[in-house]
Amino acid sequence: MPSAKLIKALEKKGFFLDFPSYKSIDEIIIEILKEDDPRLNLSLPIFLIDHLDYNKIASKLNSKQKYEFIKAILISAKICKIENIENNLKGIIKKNNLKADFSKSEFGSYYNSFKESGLNQSKSEQKAIEKQSKLRLNLDMNKSLKILFSPAKIKIMEKIFNHEKLTNTELKYYYRSISNINRAVLSPDMQDYLRIIEITRKEVLKVE
Repeated sequence: MPSAKLIKALEKKGFFLDFPSYKSIDEIIIEILKEDDPRLNLSLPIFLIDHLDYNKIASKLNSKQKYEFIKAILISAKICKIENIENNLKGIIKKNNLKADFSKSEFGSYYNSFKESGLNQSKSEQKAIEKQSKLRLNLDMNKSLKILFSPAKIKIMEKIFNHEKLTNTELKYYYRSISNINRAVLSPDMQDYLRIIEITRKEVLKVE
């Protein structure tokens, strides 16, 4: 399998590899624990706050991995208590009599990683929302432009928007056929007038 470093370099150049996805949270947790990497283990609370099958996961682990799993559950339960997050970890701990030791600094590392992951996820979601909003705005704007302007006029305005130089013919066409429409659209009086029409149209145009 390609290294993470190589995958990142490829993605920067626009080349994306297809990888099989996990069928469940349980599979992700098992995969993380089998890596035996303390850095990866810090991600476990993100998944442990969801519903999981403790016995199924534990049966796939060796003794060392199982201990790390139990420790991560206890840490995750404490994080959930602090953050007031609903979970089923308390029941799992009680039912299976889970016990493991972890230091204050170790808990801090897990907790900081959990908080940072939450912030990163929020940022990603916000970026996705902003991207969708921008796409919708562009679609609405393009629709409005097509109502007011011909394709030739839109092409000239796009050149101006992108700071591209106009030919003399395009410049003359802009002042003769486009500029006056723009001034009319930007006129505050015109905007107020059209706003009043839109507000009152339902009452005026309703069928008796």
